[in-house]
Amino acid sequence: TAKSSRTLCSIITLNLLKMNLDLIMHFIFFIPLLILGFNHKKLKYKDIFLKYLLISIGVLFLGILYDNFLAKETKSIVYYSSQMTITFLLLYKIIRIPYYLIFKREPEISKMPENKIDIIPTIIITIGTMALPFIIDIHIIQKIIL
Repeated sequence: TAKSSRTLCSIITLNLLKMNLDLIMHFIFFIPLLILGFNHKKLKYKDIFLKYLLISIGVLFLGILYDNFLAKETKSIVYYSSQMTITFLLLYKIIRIPYYLIFKREPEISKMPENKIDIIPTIIITIGTMALPFIIDIHIIQKIIL
């Protein structure tokens, strides 16, 4: 019975470590998105945008690897959080181009933008960054796999 209780304790410990690893990886993959949120004004420069794009592709690749080899669920939160940085960048670029052509300025992405019209791109980018990874997976990736 001592051996079975040690085995049970080690299984519980491994599951807790696995759960903690998922949370740790989620926060690690969330860091580039936080940095982007505070430095989005620099995205108007091509070299800065490309650097962030390369970082987001790397984060996405690591998230896919983690999900395929280490995640205990079929789709973990790590998988989705690894997609958020690239989603933010793509949405920002898609919105920035027509916004700049219309208003001759960069969109201000913040909680309380100075110009009220900037609330629209802020809401689209914020909600889209969180929702699109799930929507894309459900409606596109799952259909490709099946």
